[in-house]
Amino acid sequence: MRRKIHLPMVLGRKLNTGWIFVVPAIVSFLMFKYYPMLMGITVSFFRFDVMNPPGDFVGFRNYLRAFKDPLVRNALKNNVQFWLLMLIMNQFVPLVLAVLVDEVRKHKAFIRTLYYLPAILPGVVTTVLWKYFWQPDYGLANYIVTSLGFKAQMWLNDINLVKICMRFPGMLIMAGMGGGMDFIIYLAALNGINREMYESAQVDGATFLKRLFRITIPSILPTMGMLVIMSTMGVFNMFDEVMIMTGGGPARATETLVLYAFQKAYRETDYSYAVTITVLAFVIVFILTLFQIKVQRGRDE
Repeated sequence: MRRKIHLPMVLGRKLNTGWIFVVPAIVSFLMFKYYPMLMGITVSFFRFDVMNPPGDFVGFRNYLRAFKDPLVRNALKNNVQFWLLMLIMNQFVPLVLAVLVDEVRKHKAFIRTLYYLPAILPGVVTTVLWKYFWQPDYGLANYIVTSLGFKAQMWLNDINLVKICMRFPGMLIMAGMGGGMDFIIYLAALNGINREMYESAQVDGATFLKRLFRITIPSILPTMGMLVIMSTMGVFNMFDEVMIMTGGGPARATETLVLYAFQKAYRETDYSYAVTITVLAFVIVFILTLFQIKVQRGRDE
């Protein structure tokens, strides 16, 4: 006699099995992600006391202080300028590379691997190398410039050049030494486009530029939006690159919100104000992300 299996029992068993695998990840996120975030937001409303945490409640006083702080405005301006340079220099290059490589018909896998390999270098290592490249006294940049008969520059010590110098390595690495992760993502998005559309466009006599702007770009807009969001998060969390190359100088020309918060916390022990600055950075990135998602959804509809 066969045993009857009730469908709700089976579904419940599958559901319970799924939760067994999901719960550890949820607990980890709650403990090491969301709980510290909530604690940080809570601390921003106090004057933090190490001996008697969290200290005295001050309400929105830290936020009012941040809005009036000219150094916070300067750091935010630097973040925005880095973000604009990122859009121009570090998003355009991998897209162009991906489009060109996608046009290659033979040995595409080899070329793709060749472009991506340098991207596995540790970021700190490449940052240190570029710091010495732009060093005004004995760096390779001034050696090249003077060899060509031009005047040596101050590079990282020049307020007008320092941001471009810091973003230029990323563009050069993507263009000449490797496309990086963005290059691979763009290439994967291009491979997902239906080739029949290109073939129909070619039959109709469409040029490369027409195929690019009427088929390629519209098809990968969701991917471009996602990469812009990820790059925005990276720019507003800039710390290692700035700390290693300039330390926020010259004259605070490269000091970012996260670096300013770090200095407030670990040099001036003003922990609650430092957390307030990081909360503001989080809110800015959150708003920009929501805006980008809303724009993307409106375009899809």
